[in-house]
Amino acid sequence: MKVMVLLGILAMSAASVAQVQPTFFGMHVNKLVSMPVTVPIASLRLWDTSTNWFQLCPTRNYAQCDWRRLDQWLAAAKHNGISEVLYTFGKTPESISAQPHGDCGNAKEGMCYAPQDLSPDGGGSDAAFQGFVRAIVEHNRHLHPDTYAHIKFWGIWNEPHARQFWRGTIPQLVRMTKDAREIIKNADPSALVLTPEPASNSKRGNFNVGADWLDEYLSAGGGAYVDVIAFHIYANNNQGHPVPEDVVKITEHIKSRLARHSEIAGKPLWMTEGSYGRSDDTNWENPGQAFAFLIRYEVLLASEGIERSYWYSWDAPWGTLSSNGSELPQAGAYRTAHDWLLGRRVTNCSSKSHLWSCGLEGPNFKGRIVWSDDYEKTAGFDATGFSAFREAGRERALLDPKAGRLLIGNKPVLLETVTGGAD
Repeated sequence: MKVMVLLGILAMSAASVAQVQPTFFGMHVNKLVSMPVTVPIASLRLWDTSTNWFQLCPTRNYAQCDWRRLDQWLAAAKHNGISEVLYTFGKTPESISAQPHGDCGNAKEGMCYAPQDLSPDGGGSDAAFQGFVRAIVEHNRHLHPDTYAHIKFWGIWNEPHARQFWRGTIPQLVRMTKDAREIIKNADPSALVLTPEPASNSKRGNFNVGADWLDEYLSAGGGAYVDVIAFHIYANNNQGHPVPEDVVKITEHIKSRLARHSEIAGKPLWMTEGSYGRSDDTNWENPGQAFAFLIRYEVLLASEGIERSYWYSWDAPWGTLSSNGSELPQAGAYRTAHDWLLGRRVTNCSSKSHLWSCGLEGPNFKGRIVWSDDYEKTAGFDATGFSAFREAGRERALLDPKAGRLLIGNKPVLLETVTGGAD
């Protein structure tokens, strides 16, 4: 067992040096009118899109599901050049909920409870959930690929640690994963099934919540039925400002818990929802701080071997990347992260006296991304060995070989040593 666990740790470490692929960049969009997304993304996650279980199929009569909203999203994704979509299950219909009028906090009554035909230990027929999975999978399978994007990835439940989303048990979710996997794989063997997607966040120090929930889920046998380990990371405000470097603390704890489970060794890690959270709760002094956060957040996710990252969101009501159809400065940061990372490996991230440094390697390219995590302060960085640098969103500039040190602030700077004429 110790050997198997060690192999799992090594597999995760190996993933950290993999080249960043176009599929790393995923997005949430809340409103159809916000399409198209004008930053480069490869996948869309459907959540907060009026496509939940209770909205598509409110009764057990799955012949009468209303797929119009789902189809609009899939058509919009295809029109935006996106061919693969992640759909996350969640929100049980009132007619199916074990407690139709049960309290779900600030969410609709009843939707956070398990189906009536599923006992707490995971027993029962689970016919209601199976029926919905079968209905949506079959509908998706018969949509014309020239017009609609394809749901290729299936998350079993959204944020099951949070009581507004789930007040059932972990054995129930393991059973639901098992049943969903059989239906999904029979229809499309190449589809990927994700774990339920718990969230960790910096606010109130909830760094370990997602990892600890996944540990319980895998201990209950859920790992046998999934292809991907999925989770959310909100590096949001924790008594000051959002700290993107919290990504490392959260992800390392996730890896430490996953290493206990040899059955999931080598399975990819996806961050399926995250950002700095609500802009009105960030205490940014200026827009440049949000700009700097986004690049650092994506760089550190890539450094941790995360295979896909879904930003929340393009058009959140409080504003992240766009507002009223117009890009915010943070959209430029997202584009910069894409340009810097695509096709390259992020290696050996480390920090010293508030200065962070990550290696960046690619074909005919060797660079280093550096920044200070000390808000609104700068520090000198030894740039010896590099011939040029790029500030985020700007063109390359030559380094003065006599200067030796470069002044670094919150916005990351890319130091470059380029060979073979690559730009």
